[in-house]
Amino acid sequence: MSFRTALGAGFFSDEGLNVQTIFPPMPDRAGTFLLEGRADVALLAPPMYLPLIGEKEPIRVFANLLENDQMNLIVRREIAIERNLSADASLVERLEGIRGLKVGITPGPPVQLRVLFDSVGLDADQDLEMVILRGAEQNPAFEDGLVDALYAHSPFLEKAIVEQDAVILVDQSAGEVLELTDRQIHSLVAIRSYISDHRDAMVALTRAIHRAQQLIHMDQAATVDAILNSGIPNLDRTLVETIVSIYSPAIPETPQVSSEGIAKAHELFPAHRTAPDLTGIDLNDYVAAGIAEEAVAIPYEEGY
Repeated sequence: MSFRTALGAGFFSDEGLNVQTIFPPMPDRAGTFLLEGRADVALLAPPMYLPLIGEKEPIRVFANLLENDQMNLIVRREIAIERNLSADASLVERLEGIRGLKVGITPGPPVQLRVLFDSVGLDADQDLEMVILRGAEQNPAFEDGLVDALYAHSPFLEKAIVEQDAVILVDQSAGEVLELTDRQIHSLVAIRSYISDHRDAMVALTRAIHRAQQLIHMDQAATVDAILNSGIPNLDRTLVETIVSIYSPAIPETPQVSSEGIAKAHELFPAHRTAPDLTGIDLNDYVAAGIAEEAVAIPYEEGY
């Protein structure tokens, strides 16, 4: 959202940057494109950049785009009514209220779901039936009643809410589960030498991201317009409005990064993959210190 808002609002152009997006044939190839020099900067999630760190590739993380979890727990409205599940109830009461339900989930996020239940002394593996689905299988399974709930992120999350009468039971994006907040989830990453040789451009890029983050927190309507103008084909305004309202609280106030954020991302590495071994690696070597701080300190001359 931070990147697409900056792109569609023209913030990169304001900084004198000609940002062009390229898409590998598979999303997990984005890091490879970066290493091969086919991209100057990559937008990577932890499962993409952490293995590069484990392999001691010469990368640095320099901007954080998302800090609260993008996963949210949603249920069928009729189930919420039948089980008297109220948003005003405590977190433990809501989770106890879905005991025994089938929850659709993709292979990686069981880590976060277990953290969610652990946070109130419950056991997701004992209290739920997790139904592992591929991404595109989630909404059909929810529609057909094969699962009672979804633990999902965009675009499956907003589709279930807008088109399938789902309601949010646990709003992790709003910071409801402290253990899943204050993270580095989506980050901008570049090769160390490129950052060194193009520092001004990296600062400008990060300043545009910071402007986008401020816009997201101040004006959701303008954010929706920017995303619709960012070049993603066939977007539905209602779906975009819904996900912007959900994800806005998950956007950091600034794009600053830290080695502690990388370590926390490593702790929540996806369940279906083996986490890279970071033993003996100084994570500070993989943070581009000062880029975000400089970007935030020098605001765009026309103001935000």
